Amino acid sequence: MDMDYRKIIGQIPPSKFEALSERLLDALLEAKDGGKVPSPLAKAILSHAKREQLAGEAGLTSLLEALSVADPEAYAAIGSEFGLEGE
Repeated sequence: MDMDYRKIIGQIPPSKFEALSERLLDALLEAKDGGKVPSPLAKAILSHAKREQLAGEAGLTSLLEALSVADPEAYAAIGSEFGLEGE
């Protein structure tokens, strides 16, 4: 299933980007299936982290996509918490 993660990010105000990035990153680090995240996606997340851009649109998009693979339940829970549709 191909989701439009940028469209999902567009549903929340930028003032919540930092909190969302922290929740997504925490959940991703705790995910039991983190190894399922494709290497290019993991590298993109590391690149965004190095540039302190995880709370930007591209960083959030990568985090959402990775968490949807690594822990779909946490992805859905965080989506509900932040009022995101499409999760």
